[in-house]
Amino acid sequence: MVKNKILVVAGMHRSGTSVVTQWLKKCGLNVGDELIGAGTGNEQGHFEDVDFLRAHQSLLRSHRLTDTGFTEAVKQLTGREKELLNDIINHKNSFNQQWGWKDPRTCLFLDSYRQLIPEAFYLVVLRDHVSVVSSLIRRIYNRTEKKYASRKGFSKFIWEHIKKKRRMRMLLKKHSGRYLKMWIAYNEAILQHLQQVPPDNYLVIDYRSLYNNDKEIFDLLTHHWGFELDFFQFKNIYRDNLMHAAIDINEYIKDKSLLGWAAAIETSMKQLSIFNNKQQVLEAV
Repeated sequence: MVKNKILVVAGMHRSGTSVVTQWLKKCGLNVGDELIGAGTGNEQGHFEDVDFLRAHQSLLRSHRLTDTGFTEAVKQLTGREKELLNDIINHKNSFNQQWGWKDPRTCLFLDSYRQLIPEAFYLVVLRDHVSVVSSLIRRIYNRTEKKYASRKGFSKFIWEHIKKKRRMRMLLKKHSGRYLKMWIAYNEAILQHLQQVPPDNYLVIDYRSLYNNDKEIFDLLTHHWGFELDFFQFKNIYRDNLMHAAIDINEYIKDKSLLGWAAAIETSMKQLSIFNNKQQVLEAV
C-alpha cells in the first residue's frame, strides 16, 4: 500500500510561513480545502488550513490558553485530544495522496504530530528573533496607524507629530519581552522535535532563501522526498515591499539572558539549514 505524503510547514508566527505555503500551493500542493485569507500584516493571505486552525484553537482553549497561539506553553495532549487531530489527518489522507498544511500553532503540538504521523516531512521556516518580534509589534502598530490615517485635522496632526513615536515605544516596552519568550518557546519546540525525527524528513530554510534558491528547494521536495509538483518561481509571489527592517529591541528586553538564549537556539537551527550543508544536500538529490 502506497503511503500518503504529508508536508508540515512549521515556524513561529511572522516567520514567513504564509508566503512559503503560498509558493507550495502555486507548485500544486494541496495545503487545505479552505484557507484563511488576507489580513493586517498578511495582505496576500495567511494560507492557514481552517480544519487544523480550528482544531488547534479548540485545543488551546481547552487548556485555558489564548487561541491565538500567543503563548509559551507547549502542551501534551490527552488520547481523546489526539483523536481529534487524527480524524483530520485520516480525512485528508482519504482524499489526497499528497498534501500539507500550515498553522504556526502546530509548533505547540509537535510531540503529538510526531506520534500520529511519524512518516511526515517538515519544512521548517526560520526567521531571526529580532525580525519576528519587530514584525509582531509592527502589526499592532499598523492597526493604530490605519485608524488615524482616516482622520483629519487636529487629531491627525497630534498622531503624526506626538502620538506616533510614543505609541511605538510603548508597544516595544510592553511586548518585546513577551514576544521574545514566545519565539524561544516555539523554536525550542521545533529544535527538540527535529532532534527526534529522521534527518531526511526535514528541511530548515529562511523564507528569503527561496528567492534565489527556489529551484534547488523544489528539487529537494520532488526528487528527494518524492512530492509530485510543478515548479513555480518564488519571485512571482514574493513582495519585498511588504517586509520591514527589524527594530532594535535589545533595550526593551529586561532579562538580557533571553537574548543569549534566543541567539543560541538560532545558531543551532541555522546549523540544520540545508544551505549550511549544501554539498551534502546536492549529492543527496
